[in-house]
Amino acid sequence: MRRRMTQYRDVFLRATGQELYPGTLNVVVGREVVVKEDFRILGSDIDEPNQDLVFERCLIDGKPAFRIRPLDAFGKGGHGDQVLEITCSQQLPNDHGTEVVVEFLGNKPHPAETAYFSEVARPG
Repeated sequence: MRRRMTQYRDVFLRATGQELYPGTLNVVVGREVVVKEDFRILGSDIDEPNQDLVFERCLIDGKPAFRIRPLDAFGKGGHGDQVLEITCSQQLPNDHGTEVVVEFLGNKPHPAETAYFSEVARPG
C-alpha cells in the first residue's frame, strides 16, 4: 500500500481530502468485519484495473483515520475482513502486540473494535 500511496499521492489526496502518511497499519481483529463503504478509489486511477480501494472513515486511538479495503470483482483482496488496514495523516506506531482501539464513524451502526495489530504494510 505504501508504494501506491506514494506513487498516486494526488489520487489519495483528492479522495480523502488530506495528505496521508504512506502505508497502513494492519490491525488483526480475529473475526470478519465487513467494510462499510464511505467512498472508493477506482483501481483504474492507480493502475490496478482489477481491484478498487474501498475506504471507511474511522478513528484509531482517537485519531481520524481510514480503513482501506482492497476489493476485486469477487469481493476478495488485501488481507481479508479479519485484518483492518488503517491509515491516517500521522505515522502510526509499529510496536507488535500493542493494543489499539479502532472506532468506526458515520450514521451506520458499527461496533468499536479493540485488537492487536500485526505489522505495518510494506510495498509489494
